[in-house]
Amino acid sequence: MFGHHHSSLSVPLSLIGTFAVMYLGISASQSVADGMTIATGFVVDDAIVMIENISRYIELARRRSRPRSRAPGRSASPSYR
Repeated sequence: MFGHHHSSLSVPLSLIGTFAVMYLGISASQSVADGMTIATGFVVDDAIVMIENISRYIELARRRSRPRSRAPGRSASPSYR
Protein backbone atom coordinates (compact mmCIF):
# COMPACT_ATOMS: atom_id res chain seq x y z
CA MET A 1 0.00 0.00 0.00
CA PHE A 2 2.71 2.49 0.97
CA GLY A 3 5.56 0.98 -1.09
CA HIS A 4 5.39 3.44 -3.97
CA HIS A 5 5.95 6.43 -1.67
CA HIS A 6 9.34 5.17 -0.52
CA SER A 7 10.87 5.40 -3.99
CA SER A 8 9.79 9.01 -4.41
CA LEU A 9 11.46 9.97 -1.12
CA SER A 10 14.73 8.06 -1.57
CA VAL A 11 16.52 10.56 -3.83
CA PRO A 12 15.74 13.72 -1.81
CA LEU A 13 16.60 11.96 1.45
CA SER A 14 19.87 10.69 -0.03
CA LEU A 15 20.81 14.18 -1.16
CA ILE A 16 19.94 15.69 2.21
CA GLY A 17 21.92 12.98 3.98
CA THR A 18 24.93 13.50 1.70
CA PHE A 19 25.05 17.23 2.28
CA ALA A 20 24.51 16.77 6.02
CA VAL A 21 27.50 14.41 6.21
CA MET A 22 29.62 16.78 4.13
CA TYR A 23 28.59 19.67 6.39
CA LEU A 24 29.93 17.71 9.35
CA GLY A 25 33.37 17.67 7.74
CA ILE A 26 33.53 14.34 5.95
CA SER A 27 34.74 14.84 2.37
CA ALA A 28 33.25 13.20 -0.69
CA SER A 29 36.42 11.16 -1.25
CA GLN A 30 36.22 9.79 2.29
CA SER A 31 32.58 8.85 1.71
CA VAL A 32 33.52 7.06 -1.52
CA ALA A 33 36.31 5.18 0.26
CA ASP A 34 33.90 4.16 3.01
CA GLY A 35 31.37 3.00 0.42
CA MET A 36 34.00 0.94 -1.39
CA THR A 37 35.01 -0.67 1.90
CA ILE A 38 31.41 -1.60 2.66
CA ALA A 39 30.84 -2.93 -0.88
CA THR A 40 34.01 -5.05 -0.66
CA GLY A 41 32.78 -6.42 2.64
CA PHE A 42 29.49 -7.44 1.05
CA VAL A 43 31.29 -9.25 -1.79
CA VAL A 44 33.58 -11.08 0.65
CA ASP A 45 30.62 -12.01 2.85
CA ASP A 46 28.70 -13.39 -0.14
CA ALA A 47 31.75 -15.41 -1.17
CA ILE A 48 32.06 -16.87 2.32
CA VAL A 49 28.38 -17.82 2.33
CA MET A 50 28.76 -19.53 -1.06
CA ILE A 51 31.86 -21.45 0.06
CA GLU A 52 30.12 -22.59 3.24
CA ASN A 53 27.06 -23.65 1.25
CA ILE A 54 29.15 -25.61 -1.26
CA SER A 55 31.18 -27.27 1.48
CA ARG A 56 27.94 -28.22 3.25
CA TYR A 57 26.73 -29.89 0.06
CA ILE A 58 30.07 -31.64 -0.35
CA GLU A 59 29.74 -32.95 3.18
CA LEU A 60 26.20 -34.12 2.42
CA ALA A 61 27.51 -35.76 -0.76
CA ARG A 62 29.69 -38.05 1.28
CA ARG A 63 26.43 -39.45 2.56
CA ARG A 64 24.48 -38.98 -0.70
CA SER A 65 25.17 -37.94 -4.32
CA ARG A 66 25.19 -34.75 -6.47
CA PRO A 67 26.52 -32.05 -4.05
CA ARG A 68 27.67 -29.11 -6.17
CA SER A 69 24.90 -29.02 -8.74
CA ARG A 70 22.38 -27.49 -6.32
CA ALA A 71 24.66 -25.45 -4.02
CA PRO A 72 24.73 -22.09 -5.89
CA GLY A 73 20.94 -21.91 -6.15
CA ARG A 74 20.43 -22.44 -2.42
CA SER A 75 21.81 -19.07 -1.23
CA ALA A 76 19.57 -16.04 -1.05
CA SER A 77 21.24 -13.64 -3.49
CA PRO A 78 24.97 -13.56 -4.06
CA SER A 79 26.21 -10.26 -5.44
CA TYR A 80 28.16 -11.74 -8.37
CA ARG A 81 25.31 -13.63 -9.96
